[in-house]
Amino acid sequence: MSEEIKIIDFEDEEQNKKMSTVVKMDNDLLSNGFPAFSKKWTPFDIDWWNIIDSQIIDQKDNLIKVPISKVKELMYFRKHMSNDEFIKKSNETLRKFLTIQASIEKDEGDKKMYMNVNIFNQSYIDTDYNAWIRVSPPATKYFNNLSQWTRFALEQATRLHTSYSKKLFMYLKQWRTVGVKSFTLDEFRKALDVPKSYRPGSIDQKILNPTAEYLAPYFMKFKITKNYAKGVRGRKLIGYTFSFKPESKTQKDVGYNKRLEETTHLYSIMTNTYLNTEQKFRAVDRYRGLKLGTTKKYYESAHPQTIFLDPESVHRAKRGVTHRSDLYGLSGYKIADLEAIIFTYEDLLKNGKLKEWDLQDLAIIERACFDKQIKLAEKTEHSDKPYIPQRKILINPLVVQLIDSHRLNEYKSESIDLEINRLIRDNFGKYKQREDRRPYELKFDFD
Repeated sequence: MSEEIKIIDFEDEEQNKKMSTVVKMDNDLLSNGFPAFSKKWTPFDIDWWNIIDSQIIDQKDNLIKVPISKVKELMYFRKHMSNDEFIKKSNETLRKFLTIQASIEKDEGDKKMYMNVNIFNQSYIDTDYNAWIRVSPPATKYFNNLSQWTRFALEQATRLHTSYSKKLFMYLKQWRTVGVKSFTLDEFRKALDVPKSYRPGSIDQKILNPTAEYLAPYFMKFKITKNYAKGVRGRKLIGYTFSFKPESKTQKDVGYNKRLEETTHLYSIMTNTYLNTEQKFRAVDRYRGLKLGTTKKYYESAHPQTIFLDPESVHRAKRGVTHRSDLYGLSGYKIADLEAIIFTYEDLLKNGKLKEWDLQDLAIIERACFDKQIKLAEKTEHSDKPYIPQRKILINPLVVQLIDSHRLNEYKSESIDLEINRLIRDNFGKYKQREDRRPYELKFDFD
């Protein structure tokens, strides 16, 4: 066996930087092998596959170490499991992986050889709670020096909850720069391992509707179209087409500001015209791992906070707070995080998608951003590199105007709130939608 590789030690900050956060899967293996060998796999199994795949790429046939603690951390919906239960399930999954086979064609002179090989030939979990797995030497072609592959963010894949949403996410990422992928009905059933007993109505209810909500954050303008046979009496379903806004070839899968990434995903949900209001509420719940109905409940309660801030955040304020911005838990956000949210509000405003109370939300977020910027400016005023608010986005100059017109020791003045509200209305009031008196849940609709 070749030299043993320790992929990562998560207690070591230097090593932690080397942890792969991107899955890179051979296209042939994804299109032809995965649908077959992943039959009956649970979401837990699929998560383990993607985690292992992200670590064994370009590692030849070395024995790979994956700390159980990190795996459990990545599996958002499995954190409630005890360590013993998690390890037992993990070992069962690794045992499944050892049975995965692939068929490899090789040319031997003027003859062709067909080899059936196991993709993995060794796995175990040690007493330090590390999982170890090794790629079978003949199967290294699927994980090394790939010429055509599909890549996606590991964290996004593990964040999805169902096996259907996870599999479809992987298949659609193969067409990420094209923006459309069609399946015949038979192809769809095989790719997602749909039970034979599921008729089209069951597929809608149990697969397509929930999956549309799960994938809306990750595919802008995500749409599902049913395809029917032409020239046939009645409406015979023959397949599905999944379309979305194509991604740029240079678009990164990871490396963004976390708060900006979350804001972008929520924006993708809220502006998806193919989801109705109830679906958007549920999509936000699914994205955040909340009980279905949570977002709607918060939004109906006199609209207590912007949709872009997590109502279950650890930064939410405790009772007795004195400043409105603390109601949002904004004290836990960095300046860059607040700017990312403000940027999204700006885009929504320009497209006429915000309401009266959304302007009030924006004013509170602007005030929080102003407070943080002014405090940092005050703290660094006499340093070699004093902080100067950057004019990165259109709304930010509103804050800059306030800072330019007030001395540092006056930033707590109550007049700041009035000034922020005035500037927001002067600059963006014309974009807001007309006031309506519909129920709260309908005002959430960004169609």
